[in-house]
Amino acid sequence: MPKEGYEDYIKSLEKMGLNEEEAKVYFTLINHGKRGTYVRDLTKHLSINRTTLYSIVNRLIEYGCVTESDESNAPKNAKTFIAINPKLYFEKILSQKRKKLIELEDISDRIGLKLQELYLKSMEFSQGEIDDYLKPYISPLIKKGWKVIAHVVEKSQITYGFEAYDCLLYNPNAKMVNDAGFMIFKYDFNVENDEETLKYMYKMLKMKAEEEIMNKELGITDIKLIEAEISLNNKKYQGFRPQFKFKDKEAFIELTEMVILPIKDKIFSLWAESHDYIEEMAQVVFSVEKK
Repeated sequence: MPKEGYEDYIKSLEKMGLNEEEAKVYFTLINHGKRGTYVRDLTKHLSINRTTLYSIVNRLIEYGCVTESDESNAPKNAKTFIAINPKLYFEKILSQKRKKLIELEDISDRIGLKLQELYLKSMEFSQGEIDDYLKPYISPLIKKGWKVIAHVVEKSQITYGFEAYDCLLYNPNAKMVNDAGFMIFKYDFNVENDEETLKYMYKMLKMKAEEEIMNKELGITDIKLIEAEISLNNKKYQGFRPQFKFKDKEAFIELTEMVILPIKDKIFSLWAESHDYIEEMAQVVFSVEKK
């Protein structure tokens, strides 16, 4: 029996659905060709006892990759076991996998979306559960199909010097990143041109974003937050465009955008999949703040 590439053959057969011992028995029978062999002979090639070998061979017969024959030069009453042509066996397995995949795709098409809707419904905050201060900003988005799936309010200014309103939104129109963020930090003074406050908040939000993204199980191994000027209403605002590095990928991929909007006594922090959705949220903010 050839030793070269043996481990690769066994691992490949395991990927086709056999366990390690089944793969070793099937590989051994393959090397006996159409003549096949009997269990006593298999014990000479494998460190597996006869009783276990019989169980394995019977399973391989059930899988359709081994047959048995009484016509051989084997000892009296011994059955000969013959490996099915590997190409035919692989074609059978692939056909079964394709059929299973079609079934799974059918299930996904029929009930996947319905299950997702149930999942989101269980997480969704109703308008009545949203803090009154947030409603003017969030209600227009909800009317467009957006959902509030996380909602944290901290009105004590003792620790940071501002009230914090943090919402995680679900954007049904996004293609890859459905989550979006809408945060308001309310001060008791005008911060629109306060460079020190804005510098501090930008640094804090950048650290918060890095920490939250890396703590999520998204398969991200590294992140770069590229500083950027985000244009909204013919004005430029400070923000950044994250670049992510995923497992098994060499290049960084740019996804999402974040912007900081200082307006009067408030700082708004918005992030979403693309600039279009940032624009959609920002227009609500500008509209409310004009009143």
